[in-house]
Amino acid sequence: MSKNTVGWGKGKAQWSPRLIKQLRGNRSLSEFGLLVGTSKNTVWRWETGRARPLSTYAARLSQVAEREHSLKNWKLAGSMTLLGDLESANTEIAMLFRRSIERTP
Repeated sequence: MSKNTVGWGKGKAQWSPRLIKQLRGNRSLSEFGLLVGTSKNTVWRWETGRARPLSTYAARLSQVAEREHSLKNWKLAGSMTLLGDLESANTEIAMLFRRSIERTP
């Protein structure tokens, strides 16, 4: 499996530190943590290779990647099912937007 490959072996995504950082993009660790339901410290540990996402978080990373069409240039190995839809993405974006407004003085 190459460094740019997300492989699904026995139903679990293999998220490398590089792919997680690529998926996070310009978002802060905190923003990305909120998006996948974890802390900024956990995201940092994933990106530095000190920890690997549990299957629940790997599935959430896959959902974010699918919603944002981040997987279009990645090679996939094995069989997989990606979950997510435009309606849930819109709901997620609206929630994040409301949170950012609440924090703005």
